[in-house]
Amino acid sequence: MDFFDALHQLGFTSTQDRPARGSQTLSLQPNRFLTYWVHVYDDGSALFTWEFAVTDYLLERGIQLGSSESLNLFMFPTEDERGPQDSAWLAGAIDRTEERLRSVNFIEQS
Repeated sequence: MDFFDALHQLGFTSTQDRPARGSQTLSLQPNRFLTYWVHVYDDGSALFTWEFAVTDYLLERGIQLGSSESLNLFMFPTEDERGPQDSAWLAGAIDRTEERLRSVNFIEQS
């Protein structure tokens, strides 16, 4: 199975094709607040990143963040992951992201 087949099997859909720039972008929304992005490059590499609509998430729970301007308040990683166009690499990147997001706890400090 090639990388694009694996992406489509996971539910990623093509969102932007830029052949002149040598890349294609695909996305997946596991829930209405979280979006995964994969940028696939002609050189055989891929970049994985994510964004989380933190303001919308908190507002739904009765918590306001700043002025609650939801258009530009997203959480995202400090560094994106870049690796080979390989389904195992992508699965690992998604697992690490989900582990990081599960670790967020506003009560306990560790």
